[in-house]
Amino acid sequence: MKKFLIIFLIILFHISLASGQMGSISGFIMDKETLSPLVGVNVLVDGTHFGAASDILGKYHISNLPAGTYNLSFEMIGYAKLRKLNIPVNPEKSQRLDVKLEKQSLIGEEIIVTGNVYIKPLDATVSNMNLDFTDLMKDAGSIMDVQRMMQALPSVVSSTDQNNEIIVRGGNPSENLFIIDNIEIPNPNHYGNQGEGGGPVSMIDPLFVQEVDFYAGAFPARFGGKASSVMDIRQREGSRDNLHGTMDMGMAGIGLNFNGPLNEGKGSYIIGFKKSYLDLIAGGFGLTAIPHYYNIQGKMVYDISPANRLIVNGIFGNDKIFIKEDYDNQDVGELRQLVDFKSKTYVGGVTLKTLYSQNSYSLLTLSKVGKIWLTEVKDRLDSNTKKLVYNQKDHESEWTFKGDYFTRLNNKNNIRIGFNFKAISFDNNEFIKGDSVWQYSYFNISDPDVSIPFPGVKYDEEKYDFRPEKLLYTHETQNINTNFKSWKTSTFIHYKYKPVKKLELNGGLRYSWFEYSDQSYLSTRAGLSYFITGITTLNFGLGSHFQEPSYHYFTINKEKNKKLKSYNSQQFVLGLDQFLDESTKLSAEVYYKTYRNLPVSKYWIEGDSIDFYNREMTSRQDGRSMGIELFLQKKLMKKFHYTISYAHYISEYKDVRKDKNTWYTGDFDFRDVLTVIGGYKTDNRDKNWYKTLNSYSWWKFVDWLVSPGDELEISTRFRYSQGRPYSLQYYDPYMRDWYVKNSSEINTERLPAYHRLDLMINRRWIHKKSSLVAYINILNLYNQKNLWGYIYNYNGTKTKIFQFEIMPVGGFIWEF
Repeated sequence: MKKFLIIFLIILFHISLASGQMGSISGFIMDKETLSPLVGVNVLVDGTHFGAASDILGKYHISNLPAGTYNLSFEMIGYAKLRKLNIPVNPEKSQRLDVKLEKQSLIGEEIIVTGNVYIKPLDATVSNMNLDFTDLMKDAGSIMDVQRMMQALPSVVSSTDQNNEIIVRGGNPSENLFIIDNIEIPNPNHYGNQGEGGGPVSMIDPLFVQEVDFYAGAFPARFGGKASSVMDIRQREGSRDNLHGTMDMGMAGIGLNFNGPLNEGKGSYIIGFKKSYLDLIAGGFGLTAIPHYYNIQGKMVYDISPANRLIVNGIFGNDKIFIKEDYDNQDVGELRQLVDFKSKTYVGGVTLKTLYSQNSYSLLTLSKVGKIWLTEVKDRLDSNTKKLVYNQKDHESEWTFKGDYFTRLNNKNNIRIGFNFKAISFDNNEFIKGDSVWQYSYFNISDPDVSIPFPGVKYDEEKYDFRPEKLLYTHETQNINTNFKSWKTSTFIHYKYKPVKKLELNGGLRYSWFEYSDQSYLSTRAGLSYFITGITTLNFGLGSHFQEPSYHYFTINKEKNKKLKSYNSQQFVLGLDQFLDESTKLSAEVYYKTYRNLPVSKYWIEGDSIDFYNREMTSRQDGRSMGIELFLQKKLMKKFHYTISYAHYISEYKDVRKDKNTWYTGDFDFRDVLTVIGGYKTDNRDKNWYKTLNSYSWWKFVDWLVSPGDELEISTRFRYSQGRPYSLQYYDPYMRDWYVKNSSEINTERLPAYHRLDLMINRRWIHKKSSLVAYINILNLYNQKNLWGYIYNYNGTKTKIFQFEIMPVGGFIWEF
């Protein structure tokens, strides 16, 4: 740790001795729908005389810009004006900024000019959001994690601070589709669980993110395979001018990336490496469970010709953690477990983009993604004796070939068609050591031959003890070695029609077939937007979405679980968008969402705690959720920004246990969720007091420590929700175990309400050949004790488990 601190201080000191210089902004401008280059777009840097126009390839370049932060305007006749805010320009570096302009919307003779800082995701009608890297950099609660940032939206919740999972409108953590540059990724996180989409640490480097489109429901037909939502991430391209580098350090680790041109600007590359550093400093904290992980991420773009572009992407992640006991401080008389967990994630893909005309293009993508899980659990009988009780070696992979063709027929009609073919492989290898289920009795140590009634939860262990009395059941050792190979295919069509100037219609169909279960299904999507005025829009959307159960379910009981169905969600959304001014937008939506054929365990239905059904599952459960969402946002155009996000919703599931036919509250029904975000930004370089300080020679030695920096940004995020539902558990002292009674209602209790305040302070220094951002992010500023749940101990006691306490996270981003 001392070495890292010394290196960081040297970097800060040497940078502080330099003075500011010039930079530039460049990129490509395309039509949002056809992706064809736009010629003659006027690009203006707001508040300055700097500007440029795009050439025949859609490229623009603005040079000799003083380093700083700028707002840019993009204007062209026939297209809606677009403004991009808070674009950083670094000294002697060209900031890459690619944009897409949308065909102009007209209301009679009135041109819509308000709200041009808000970008609507492609083909979206309802429940959508577009974010870019500048939003990610200033969000106080996300720790620069793109998934955690989405948790500020009214439609998204998370059940725990320790995980960046995305749970949308009463759904489950597995129901979000992740796409990175047209490649579908099951879970882009370190330490991700099978069949889920979250984890404690993201593998997506925030410095690679250009923009994100998020669809929270009723999403277009080109997306499929997930029941709730879509996160479509586009990574930035490298510079086509010069070699640049970035070094960063934060909660996700310490990283280094480089980007630059290929073949004299015909292409570009960006590649980065990030590694955890807690293992390097853990010795000073006495930790016994230390995460080790790293990831490599890269992207290459090459223009084969003016009409053909090749895009290559790759991600590799490796993580492991060994949970061990401190033998010097633990009582070895009690059985304890050691857990050794490892996993690997790999993603690779190539996309060919072809322009056929100014109105049509195609995308063809071939990719392979996979994940390997290696888990070993041992019982520690004493300090020298360990016994293997569980071993897992699973490997999941998908080859995907997908195509997408778009054509604009005329100014009122366009059509998109596509296909998706997946070859799936899943190897499930598990060893589960047999175990015995005993009934216990209690006795007085002074009279061990006589059994006595249970002496109470917190009995005197020096006076009383327990022993196994009767063997009730023996679980046999299981060796599961199954292989699941299959394929699935889908096709879709999406049609957009603008019959009159005030109305836009979207409709689509998606047909899918899963070979393993021999199931096919047709899903419909539809959307309507009515432009009441130039600043007010009424939106309606509906969608039918299907999702296959996790592949793991098919292998744990290959004979029975082959019958599992793909479950279906039906979504209906009605919303209103109102622009209050150019940078402020108010949205309100109501929705109703239903589920059919959700997979549930047979042992849960039958109340079988021994699991005689051998992990058999069945598609029998239904669910529903309904709610109202409000979202008010002012983007940072000058000095201030804020967001107020509120949702009230109900999530319920059908109780399909024996002799039950009622609805119970869902596991992720937080009922009321409120998020308030605010921020302030200022440039100090023109302030007299700051100029005076910088004129002193001694100031350069302490500038990095006490100065507000050339640019200062302070942001906060407050989050409130009702507590998570849970079911009452009962303790059986003679089984020494906890259970939920089969006759009991589900999720009748709630944990205490959750609330937390986060603070982020960003300071930026601009120097001769580089820039430095140093930040501190304080999570849970007032140290609220948010209860996450309980550990139910064998002795009948409960231990409270809390979420993040106050946690300061510091870091820096050095661009050179």
